[in-house]
Amino acid sequence: MNSGKFWNNQNIPEFDHNEMKKGLISNFYKFGKRLGQKCLRKYILIRQYLLYSNIGNYQHIKGSVRLDGVYASFQLSNTESQIYLKKNGLQIVLYTDDANQFETWAKLLSNRCILTTFHEDITLGNLIGNGSFSTVYEGRNKEGDLFAIKAIPKKKSKSFAINQQYEEQLLSEISSLREIDHASILKLHRVYETAEKLYLVTEFIQGYELISKATSKLVFQGSELKCFIHQMLLAIKEIHQHNIMHRDIKPQNILLKNGQLSQPILIDFGLAVSTEKKELPFPSCGSPGYSAPEIIRFDETKKQYSGKCDIFSFGITLFVILYGYNPFKTQDQKQTLKRNADAYFEFPNSNYPQELEHLILLMTKKYPKDRITPAQALTHPFFQTQLYQTIQLPKAILSKQQYEMSQNYNKINVHASLEMDRDLGLNYGIHLFSSSPQNLKKLTQVGNSNHLKQIDEFKLDYIVDSVDLTHIEKLKMGQSYFSNQKLKISIQI
Repeated sequence: MNSGKFWNNQNIPEFDHNEMKKGLISNFYKFGKRLGQKCLRKYILIRQYLLYSNIGNYQHIKGSVRLDGVYASFQLSNTESQIYLKKNGLQIVLYTDDANQFETWAKLLSNRCILTTFHEDITLGNLIGNGSFSTVYEGRNKEGDLFAIKAIPKKKSKSFAINQQYEEQLLSEISSLREIDHASILKLHRVYETAEKLYLVTEFIQGYELISKATSKLVFQGSELKCFIHQMLLAIKEIHQHNIMHRDIKPQNILLKNGQLSQPILIDFGLAVSTEKKELPFPSCGSPGYSAPEIIRFDETKKQYSGKCDIFSFGITLFVILYGYNPFKTQDQKQTLKRNADAYFEFPNSNYPQELEHLILLMTKKYPKDRITPAQALTHPFFQTQLYQTIQLPKAILSKQQYEMSQNYNKINVHASLEMDRDLGLNYGIHLFSSSPQNLKKLTQVGNSNHLKQIDEFKLDYIVDSVDLTHIEKLKMGQSYFSNQKLKISIQI
């Protein structure tokens, strides 16, 4: 967008014939500063863009403006109605004497621009939840329709750069939600701004977070789990087709509409950003334990990443809801980040089909180039597999240590990833073992002539994992190496 101008007269976006046909086209009078009189122009509304051309040649676009950062207000009168659009301190006024045309444009622009009449239009109700940067309420419009209202205080910092980045990220969230219309993605209806806050008016979802006490009491069929995965992959595919990455997919950001596992809703696009941006606001972001390794290591590598970060986060989310713990999380955040960056984890023994764990494996490859895309995941053999067992979601997310204690140190299939690659006929060049070694989790007894001491073997895992090793190196060394290392450490202790 050209600085200091309302219209962008260069690099005007191009739309195909079908998009142009779907756009809303109308004539409005505009007051011309140069001639000091009204002139008739043709205006076209396509998605989040307003374009204009001269009368009689609407295919020759003279200017465009993206409406996410445009403020709109409306004045209806018996003779002539006005639409006020303001951006960068500049304002244009569109005039019409057609009441139906005014009503149609006012409604559509209200859903695409920023409005300043929040307290006149919305009545706030009960508090739904608090976040680090926002508060969510129930709210109703003048017609009595129920919405969820996300209130975001305006950030005030002495640093202009921080304020600019914060505002850019807010606009990015708004842009992302307004571009998308999908059954499994939260719908944004309107955006309001006051002197103190920004308000996002979204659909009200009657349901629960993916992991909660309420959902843990419900029993789901295997077919519902399959539908959940399918719907979420479609949602991720949809945002990627709009060149958007969510960057914060985790159980807390997925709601179950009406408590149904088959009706997931992806929410909280506060960290969403366009994949076409060269300079990403808050590039090293997300949630420890769910973020893709390339995001965690961004400060180190400075490499631009893609929407494949979302498929990694969803793969870990699947792991969490299936097994009840996060494979990377520990009590120490630095250790969590290190494990997360290494992208190395173990599959516990379970009754889930091998294809499901293999799908998770392909989603959570350390390097994006090796990671499956949403479109590829939707054709995975898992979706042709029958799931006979019922599914019960965890009511809380445990750490790996808590999970292993709760399982009384049952067997864990450390090299399940290798075994699955081989059995499904997929060759990733690491077929090292004829069978998958088993790691028996138990209390290791260590003694000397004076006393007998019990050591929690998980603590030994902490020490071993502190060695800076890549995922592939760990696999190549095999379980025997770790067993020997634990024995040496035990003797030293």
